[in-house]
Amino acid sequence: MITSNTDTSGQHEFSAPEQQIIGSMTELLVRAGLEYQSQFVEVSGQRIHYLEYGDGSPVLMLHGGGAGSAIWFRQIEILSKSHRVIAPDHPVFGLSSQVGFGSPLVDSLLMYLTGFMDALKLERADVVGLSMGAQGALALAIEYPERVDRVVVVDSAGLGKEFPLLFKLANVPLFGRLVTRPNRWGQDNYFKTMEVVNSRFEDAVAYRQYAYDVTLTEGHSKAMRTSLSAITGFGGQKSIFTDDELRSITAPTLAIWGENDPLFPVEHGYRLAELVPNARMFVIENAMHVPLLDRADEVNELFDGFLTDR
Repeated sequence: MITSNTDTSGQHEFSAPEQQIIGSMTELLVRAGLEYQSQFVEVSGQRIHYLEYGDGSPVLMLHGGGAGSAIWFRQIEILSKSHRVIAPDHPVFGLSSQVGFGSPLVDSLLMYLTGFMDALKLERADVVGLSMGAQGALALAIEYPERVDRVVVVDSAGLGKEFPLLFKLANVPLFGRLVTRPNRWGQDNYFKTMEVVNSRFEDAVAYRQYAYDVTLTEGHSKAMRTSLSAITGFGGQKSIFTDDELRSITAPTLAIWGENDPLFPVEHGYRLAELVPNARMFVIENAMHVPLLDRADEVNELFDGFLTDR
């Protein structure tokens, strides 16, 4: 548990924005009955922050292209009772290095994820992902099947071209700076129109603060623009899994989708469910892109049942 302004190795002094992230992250975790327990590891020259809880078979939890590792606070609460849960802040997010993902995106994700697993001496794990994190989970299952036991994807990227115009326009230099700069109103609007249906769920205020705080770190805006250029162009998402790639996945796979996801429509999930040989698909009614926030109980039941059913 970090209690001072240096990391666990004593080699990093936290900036004011990073201390703010720690504060809002701690608030979320406390709401789930968890203390803030984190460590840092170096992966390909980048400093990666991660949360770790519990004992048992490892579960790697990969957040999406916003906020950071603590988005899983309600899921960590449940899964850490029977698993070793590891949730990293990806590069660009939270307390990790502000270095953008390169093109092609999937190669960049795989380099980071395999490096992270190697650094923690994780030979294999169950892998859970949201959005871009889910795209990384699927990429691992395709390219390194020996390292993946089970896969859970929530509203995954990488399954179709569709992507919001706002993020496509982030590739326009001046507009991109406006899109990626810290903006509390913009962050709250995105939360209400893209992420959740019930924007007043019990932990909403704490989550919104956390999601805003992670945008304040020095270099975040630039790293986001770099990453968005790898993720999307004016034609939509750049890295789309082929039918043959999806058919090659051998790991048991659970797909969860918000019925009204405005980022990646539910048809993307049906495509995955149709092509992946051992996949199950569940649609969360009256939910958008991040059902694990305002539909936590439903999502937790699906997670726990799937990952403990051996």
